[in-house]
Amino acid sequence: MQVRKALMLSNARNVLVTGVAALVATGLTIFGPGVATAAPIPPGTPVLSSDLTPNPTGKLAEPGDDVAHPGVTTEWWYASFMDPHSKRQLVVAIFTAPVPLVGALMMYGDDVNPLSPGPDAPLPLGYTPHRGAVIDGLPGVRTDRGEMTYDEARGAYHVRVDSPFRVDAWLDRGQLPGATGLIDLKNQGQWMGWTSPVATSEVTGAALLPGGELIDLTGWRGYHDHNWGNFTMVDQLADGWEWGVSHEPDGGASIVAGVVRRGAEWVGSVIDVRPSGTRLCTSSRLDLTEWTHGSAPLEGATFALPGRITATCGPREPYQFSKTFHLTEPVVADTGLLALSLEAPYTTVAGSVGMFEHIRSLVARIEQAQRFERGQTPT
Repeated sequence: MQVRKALMLSNARNVLVTGVAALVATGLTIFGPGVATAAPIPPGTPVLSSDLTPNPTGKLAEPGDDVAHPGVTTEWWYASFMDPHSKRQLVVAIFTAPVPLVGALMMYGDDVNPLSPGPDAPLPLGYTPHRGAVIDGLPGVRTDRGEMTYDEARGAYHVRVDSPFRVDAWLDRGQLPGATGLIDLKNQGQWMGWTSPVATSEVTGAALLPGGELIDLTGWRGYHDHNWGNFTMVDQLADGWEWGVSHEPDGGASIVAGVVRRGAEWVGSVIDVRPSGTRLCTSSRLDLTEWTHGSAPLEGATFALPGRITATCGPREPYQFSKTFHLTEPVVADTGLLALSLEAPYTTVAGSVGMFEHIRSLVARIEQAQRFERGQTPT
């Protein structure tokens, strides 16, 4: 979600994607690595409470949930590709609102700089405007510079990008669904819609990086989701969001997804995706602990990350389980209005490969710093 957040902020999301584009658009500089962990100064940004009311709009995702929503404030389609061996990540996002942009981001090409896509591609991010999406009522999005299209005959999603990055890949092996739902931000009528028709899959295809490096994506793990609604994040009417996916060695995945309302209230889902079936809890308790930060901006000199993230099904859900994400590398982007983990690597079980987005608004960070001084803790 780095490319997503950046594209919105360049208009004035965020306002992931989630962050690099935002950094580019706002002219911020990212400094090199220097990993260090320490006490949470700056303080962590935990949730103070969790809304445990089951969400009546929550259900298993289907391609039919993935259509365009003309007229909303914000809308984007997102795909990520993760190599279980090298841990490289490729992120693709197509925005239709607030601005029409296609973006791609390659990260973790070496063990030195998280933003390095590899020795032959000095720029990790590429994005370009498109002329608008085709509104045809079909799943996915289609523009002149890229698409994420559900091919009904093949029963799979096709991701194609023609920008500084060129991507042509299919999420077509062992694809399993996630969830769909709407979240009321309970602030000035704002709301967010989300669907993840491909929670996990095995990829076939390739990507050509701006520097000319050709990456074979076949065998990587793939994910696709779609967000829309009347929200921007940069207006500070929500504290932020929490979202993560971990691809696991049995072919399944774990997902946590939701919003942090003003006042540090979590509302969101926890999803267990298995080849045998998907279990969805539309309400959950979220615990963020083991805060860490580094000595350089990229490692969180101004924004701490939770080293351990646990989501547990709410008491009124039909299933009872928990999912825990463990931080493996603290990578941060701080744009001022928003601060976030930069597709930071997290894992759930042995052999998994995943990421987690922990994002907070400036107002939320200021309020939490005041709570920290008063000794207020989550309940």
